[in-house]
Amino acid sequence: MGGLRKTGIRSAKGLLAMPLVIIGVAAHGWGSVGHRAVGGVADRLLSDPARAQVAFLLADDRDKEGNPSGRTTLAQVSTWADEIRRTPADRPLWHFDDIPICGDLPQDAPWCPADGACASQKVEQLQAVLADFARPVRERNEALKWIVHLVGDIHQPLHAASNLYARGIRDEQGNTTDRGANDIAVALAGVKTRGRRELHAVWDNDLVNLSLGLGVTNRAGPNDAMLDELAAQARAIPANRLAGTPLDWARESNALARNVVYHFSGFVCNQPTTGIVVLDRTYIETATRLIPGQLELAGARLAALLNTSLAQDSK
Repeated sequence: MGGLRKTGIRSAKGLLAMPLVIIGVAAHGWGSVGHRAVGGVADRLLSDPARAQVAFLLADDRDKEGNPSGRTTLAQVSTWADEIRRTPADRPLWHFDDIPICGDLPQDAPWCPADGACASQKVEQLQAVLADFARPVRERNEALKWIVHLVGDIHQPLHAASNLYARGIRDEQGNTTDRGANDIAVALAGVKTRGRRELHAVWDNDLVNLSLGLGVTNRAGPNDAMLDELAAQARAIPANRLAGTPLDWARESNALARNVVYHFSGFVCNQPTTGIVVLDRTYIETATRLIPGQLELAGARLAALLNTSLAQDSK
């Protein structure tokens, strides 16, 4: 995985020395910045046939209201699956694999509903739709947009993790799990915050922005120079790291959740985390070193998947 960069992506120590203000936002996989980074990396790694097919499928792209969107790149459509929240097209369960972070992992995926309504299985189902050139363009267009988003989601560790409480235990909200750390209140040491923060939202947004050298309130995303830099690192990822299934990738993310994300004082397996957890500077620096590599890996795997699915001539 890539680390922090010299150009555009500053060191975590330098960022932590700056006065920062965080504004609360909803937790939707990687936030818009992370998703655009994944899409932007994949844009740069597409093969010529895949690039032609992406252009074809996005030529008449539509927004959540069915109006022409004007979006023509993977980066631009990467947030569509979040934008359709609370519309008839919304599919909340598709965004994550609710994999326990405690105990041994089973070989199959019992956490995924029988109809495959979880991120890892849905990517494989949608890949079949995308690769079927006989399907209507609108179906393939939406399959493409879902895949771009869900591959990004799978590489956010908290979209492949949840602390399942012991039988009979519920948290203050009555939940039997921490809902992918959405129920864990946190504060970032050395970072001025405004309002309640959740560990999930911090990994979606704040730590992503810190890792890319952006202000934590930035929602515009990385510029072209940053994307070029991330893509250069992504091109250097060995082919064997791009292999595997979406379920394999989700298992990798679960391992990161176990070994990094939930590695904070006061965490107990199968028990709710109470109070406000202060994430110290070591935790923040570890996270901001890890995240660019996850964005690069997601973008490279997304491009590889699309290069395979869209290899057929579009004519």
